[in-house]
Amino acid sequence: MKVKILVVGKNKDQYISLAESEYLKRIQPFLPVEMIVVPSIKNSASMSPKKTVALEGEKILRLKPENAYSIALDEKAKQFSSVGFAKNMQKLMTYQTKPICFIIGGAYGIAAEVKQKCDQIISLSKMTFTHQMVRIILLEQIYRAMTILKGKKYHH
Repeated sequence: MKVKILVVGKNKDQYISLAESEYLKRIQPFLPVEMIVVPSIKNSASMSPKKTVALEGEKILRLKPENAYSIALDEKAKQFSSVGFAKNMQKLMTYQTKPICFIIGGAYGIAAEVKQKCDQIISLSKMTFTHQMVRIILLEQIYRAMTILKGKKYHH
C-alpha cells in the first residue's frame, strides 16, 4: 500500500525538513510514502482566511489522487490513541486496495468541500499545531503505527 501526504505550502524551516526526512527514511522499509506539496496561495496575506482556505481547497482537490482513500486532518474530528491509529492503518491496509492520501491544510485549516470528498476525517490532538509541525507529527505517528503493527520496540 502506498501513502501520499498532501501538504499546503513549501516548508521553510530547516528543523522541519530534517525531521520530515528522518521519519520518511524510517517509514520506507514498511511502506512507500510520498509528500505532495500544494502550492501556497500568492498574496494570501491580503485575503480573508475564508478566501485563502477556499483557494487552497481548490488546489487540494486538483492534486488529490482520484483513486485514493482520503483522510483529512482536522482539529475537531475523531481522535485516536497511537494504538488505535495503528489499528485503523491495519484495517485500511487489509481492506483497501487504494492508496491512502492524508491531507494537511494550511494555516487556517481545510475547506469544507475537501472534507466532504474525504473518506475519513481525523484529529491528531485537541491541541492546535502549526500546519508545518503537523507534517512531523503525522509522519511520526505513521512510523509508530508501523512499528506497533510489526512488533518493533519503538512504542512503549
